[in-house]
Amino acid sequence: MTIEQPAFGKRVREIRRAQGLSQGDLAGDDLSPSYVSLVENGRRIPGAKIARSIAERLGTTVEALSTTDQPADGLTQRLGLVGQLVAARASQLAGDWPAARRQLEAVVAQADGTDHDEVRWEARWELATVLGRLDDPARHEAALRELLDDPVTRSAPVLHARVAIELTHLLRAAGRLSEAVRSAEDAVRVTAELEAGRPERAQARMALLCASVDSGEWSRADELGAQLRAEVAPLPAGELRAGALWAAAGAQYLRGDAAGALELLAEADALIASTDGMRLRLRLVRARTLLALAAGPSAEADALLERSRQAAALVDTPSVRSWLALVETAGALRHDDPEAAAAHAAAIDPEAAELSPLDRARALLHVARAHRAGHRPAEAEESFKAAAAGYERAGAFRLALETWRELSAGARAAEGPDPHAVLMP
Repeated sequence: MTIEQPAFGKRVREIRRAQGLSQGDLAGDDLSPSYVSLVENGRRIPGAKIARSIAERLGTTVEALSTTDQPADGLTQRLGLVGQLVAARASQLAGDWPAARRQLEAVVAQADGTDHDEVRWEARWELATVLGRLDDPARHEAALRELLDDPVTRSAPVLHARVAIELTHLLRAAGRLSEAVRSAEDAVRVTAELEAGRPERAQARMALLCASVDSGEWSRADELGAQLRAEVAPLPAGELRAGALWAAAGAQYLRGDAAGALELLAEADALIASTDGMRLRLRLVRARTLLALAAGPSAEADALLERSRQAAALVDTPSVRSWLALVETAGALRHDDPEAAAAHAAAIDPEAAELSPLDRARALLHVARAHRAGHRPAEAEESFKAAAAGYERAGAFRLALETWRELSAGARAAEGPDPHAVLMP
């Protein structure tokens, strides 16, 4: 292929800048930044080997970089963009998230200013997903908010809902619950235009229910739970249906129906058992265990506690170990064994990676209960206050209030549901 300058250099510069790379980053070990500068300025025509090296580092092809400034054939250009999008998806399947990011940023840069809106949208959506996998929450959020402003998003309720739901998940994980509720409400609003039976309708309502329970809007959650169960009824078995039943279980428990909530969680567990979502299954086992320890029959609670131990043995990470210590603490308190509770509570690390702000506060609450059971009032008070402060920072003001009440009362009220035992999907 003939490399036309200065068009080649111009496209190299555009894509490099779009990806936030310096000329030194692009040069790597086999080129010099000054040579890259000469290429970008059109003063050097690279050979085929160097051109391929530059293209690979930018996540694109020599053909795409060689496109001149003359009007291109629309179909040819679209096929080139789709080809690069397919390559980025292959990188995602291989788990090479940095490469996928570079490739998708290149597609976005090349698609901007063209009439290939659908390809550009898909590339931006997948780029947002990849940024989430790379644990870059600030850029992940920025990418999602840019998508919400995209004309394609605003014109398509399904796409609008998809972005709003993803943003809700991100905000919940970041402990920004009031914002999460508003984002989920946006998703519910746009999906109201869709026909019944669309999975996006159930996903939006599930997102709103989870955010409402976490933020303490429990009276609203009861109504949302009933709506969600109606939405999910016609959907096939799978993770979405399981997640919806799980979310509805949280609302049902908070209105005082512990037995019904445990039945819903058991049904969700059966639906999710055959899926590949290991992290989701782990969290569901914890949710069932905590609820059973708070309000279930002893035999069921003990059996689920043993399942939590077995599940934790499959994934050994700091957050999984902290979660196991938390449910072990709850189990020891259920059996009125303060020494065991203290030993397990000592293994809880509220700062473990992957714990959300809400879960950190929940961990501190269980540490506080273990201190109180062991007659260590000063340590208990300190942990209760830290838990309440954590809930408040996350916007979970109802949970913070319940924590202050438990501290001032000297014990948790025996009657009524324990809101700290509700773990949403």
